[in-house]
Amino acid sequence: MIQLPARLGLSDLAAAARGSGVIAALQVVVYHGRRRLRHSVARVIETQLGAVELLVAYEGIDLSPLRMTLRNDQIEPVHKALDTARFSRLDDQPGLSSDDAPLWLVQRATGWRLHGVILAPDKPELPYSRIVNAIDACLPAALRELPLR
Repeated sequence: MIQLPARLGLSDLAAAARGSGVIAALQVVVYHGRRRLRHSVARVIETQLGAVELLVAYEGIDLSPLRMTLRNDQIEPVHKALDTARFSRLDDQPGLSSDDAPLWLVQRATGWRLHGVILAPDKPELPYSRIVNAIDACLPAALRELPLR
């Protein structure tokens, strides 16, 4: 799951967060264990100029990542949920196994700081449910599912 962004041709998240003018980067790696759906990576990059870009890449699709522009107010509730959940101090959701599907790796990078947690969005419990609900509500394009064909 951790190697998926590199396999899809995306740069390291920490390196992306250290890019010129970048304030923060958020990434959601979606892993579907039962393999009826494509694994995906969604990355949000926020810049000092107020631009917010969402990139979404899918495993097995040889196209450039989908790029969308977001408004600041679309990503702000996600940051608020991460802060309320004390994301920077969270460990992976307890009790997860490789049988759980889907699994999300949620990562946030600012400057030289990078933190991530693995959670099961189908079994959210506090404080993980705050993160799942905010991403579901604010970034639906990041979670679009594509079936294997």
